[in-house]
Amino acid sequence: MYLTAQISRAYSTLAVLALVLATVVSVGNAEEITLQDGKKVTGTIVGFENGMFKVETEFGFALIRRDKVKTIAFAPGAKSRADVPKVEVAPPQQPPNPPAPVAPAEVPKAPAAAETKAPPPPPPPPVSRPLDQPLPPNINARVEGTAYINETFAFSFYKPPGWKIHEDAPRETGRAIVAIGPEDEHTILFVERQAWSGEPNLKSDATEANLRATYQNYRKIAESSVEVNGRPAIRREFEGELDGALWRGVALRIAKDKTVFGVIGLTSAETLQFHEAVLNKIINSFRFVSPTDANVSKTLNP
Repeated sequence: MYLTAQISRAYSTLAVLALVLATVVSVGNAEEITLQDGKKVTGTIVGFENGMFKVETEFGFALIRRDKVKTIAFAPGAKSRADVPKVEVAPPQQPPNPPAPVAPAEVPKAPAAAETKAPPPPPPPPVSRPLDQPLPPNINARVEGTAYINETFAFSFYKPPGWKIHEDAPRETGRAIVAIGPEDEHTILFVERQAWSGEPNLKSDATEANLRATYQNYRKIAESSVEVNGRPAIRREFEGELDGALWRGVALRIAKDKTVFGVIGLTSAETLQFHEAVLNKIINSFRFVSPTDANVSKTLNP
């Protein structure tokens, strides 16, 4: 309540002071109060309290704040004012210097999370391709009863009684490891191999390409995926014409390491019913063995 009364009183005083400033007032034994804005108030200072001068003018009392006063001068010839308290007029208050701007404190940046870089993808495996790899000059093989055992390439198959081994097959063909057939030469079975630079591809069949080039009207009759010794293989039946005669064939392709082995049997249409079953028996008996496997001949011999 006291503060509210003081504010109300201050507004009333300022209203009166405005009227006083509008007219220069002459009062005997009066002081001339010069304000900071150059305006003057003439009157008698009768007191000082709460930071304000109480001035008696011809219009009444006025309260002037101390910080609004620039100078106070007595009129010439004024008698002594010993009864008026001596008041030093404070110099006009200067607005306080604004505080120097404080640079905002640099907020330490949180360490950036380490970027997790995905490892580069592994390079693609080199493309595997067939190699022109000649057969070794000497191929070690033996026949035990009805078992043909090839020690150089470690495979074996059933050899029908009376069928002979064509010793010149590797030299004449360049790819055939062995070739066998009956005396009538209307039927033949040979084993060849194709070396690869990497993983062999059973679908890439150079043998079929050779057959297409050799036989007229070549066509594939059937093809299926099979398994030999736990290894994936492809079995194919085909036919074609040679020198006017129709030939039928069956082929098995099986991969071991980086080599694809092909077992191909061919017979003429004249002996088809007789030799077709024999060719199937030979092809079905093909398997990879250890060169010193003593059970090979027992397994293949009837």
